[in-house]
Amino acid sequence: MYMPEHHTQKFPTYNSARYAYAIHLLSEAVEKSSPHDTTCCEGWNVIDVIEHAEMVLSMVDNINREDSSRGDQPTTGTFIAKLKNEIEQRYTQDDLNQQVASPFGDMTLDEFLGIIWIDTFTHAWDIADASSVDHGIPSEMAIEAFKIMQPRSESMRGPGRFNDPCTTTSDDAVEQFMAFAGRTSVNSN
Repeated sequence: MYMPEHHTQKFPTYNSARYAYAIHLLSEAVEKSSPHDTTCCEGWNVIDVIEHAEMVLSMVDNINREDSSRGDQPTTGTFIAKLKNEIEQRYTQDDLNQQVASPFGDMTLDEFLGIIWIDTFTHAWDIADASSVDHGIPSEMAIEAFKIMQPRSESMRGPGRFNDPCTTTSDDAVEQFMAFAGRTSVNSN
């Protein structure tokens, strides 16, 4: 298992632990990044990806709450850091059992977290790649992402989502997933 046992024990379900781990990877990439570096996302620099990731994280954070207002817009990157620090207390088993209207249809919050973490860890890669820093994504996590995304491939592609798959000759699981997600490194030769 790629997540340390002390991490998984802090969360009521595997999906919530994996989502928290993806937030950790994203936070690490943001901390090491250079804000104006160009990413593989057409027309977007690191700041743009961070702002998009925070929009998605905010939507996830509010999906089971009646009052979904965020209040003042935080400085770019601070919501990710705040969520990373508070994620251990965010979800109870009762929260995770709630039915929510997700972008993928009605499902439990736990099932939703079991899909949406892929967006978070993909953007961790986007930011790390743009700034030429280690993304820290374990191969096993990329393999899981592929298994989850492959049957949903068609519904997860399009404007504001994943691009069409790219070709790769790499044997690396992370590079294979990122190619499947339509990513090409800005640092590839």
